[in-house]
Amino acid sequence: MSGQASLAAVRPERHGQLTIGTGTDLAAAAGLGHVPLGISEIPLAVCDYPVVLIKDGTTGGFRLVALLGFEANRNLFVIGENWAATYLPLNVLRLPFYLGAADGGALAVCLDEASSLIGRAPGHALFDADGTETGFLTSRRKLLDDMLADAKATARFVSAITAARLITPMTITLHHADQHQQDIAGAYTIDPLALETLDGAALLALHRDGHLGAIYALMHSLGQLGRLEQLHNARGERLITRSAVQLHL
Repeated sequence: MSGQASLAAVRPERHGQLTIGTGTDLAAAAGLGHVPLGISEIPLAVCDYPVVLIKDGTTGGFRLVALLGFEANRNLFVIGENWAATYLPLNVLRLPFYLGAADGGALAVCLDEASSLIGRAPGHALFDADGTETGFLTSRRKLLDDMLADAKATARFVSAITAARLITPMTITLHHADQHQQDIAGAYTIDPLALETLDGAALLALHRDGHLGAIYALMHSLGQLGRLEQLHNARGERLITRSAVQLHL
């Protein structure tokens, strides 16, 4: 998630003396305009964020994300030393830990050695004096494993709505008080007309697989664009008077 991450597999001989500060790695998160979500996060995430789909620049496939701002590298939810939302996405909570490939290609817990949380007090040790991993590191490992399983469920959801042809591109238009208009493209959402006209068998399949709730949540979450407007305007910059969403059906 962080282009500046310096990752290394967590090992007692390398990280036995390290401690990881409590709290959120806001320094790493402040430059994020969006953050990937797992499908299990949707019920809580939509209470704070617009949740949309974007295309992966490498694979071309769709990714489920929470929008954190109107710019690619600016997180409006980071205000000073605080995160201004009730729900913290797991891809932020896990920092500075990642799952990465170790020797032999197996997945291993990795640490961003450039993280601002390293050495911050109060903190958590990764290993005991005898090299045994601590409960803190075990909990981070479990979190990453759970996120990996959730990512597979998310991929099934994205595959289902793609196959049902429910995804449509959208443009977010920001209207500023100085009459400037800004169009933001690159995000996708659910096509309500396509959903309404699905045949019974396709609709039943989405319901059976537990996808309908997430579909409607994505559609309604666009109302949280107003929250982004509030956070933007609170910074005292070019005032946004309203935002509008245009679906390209």
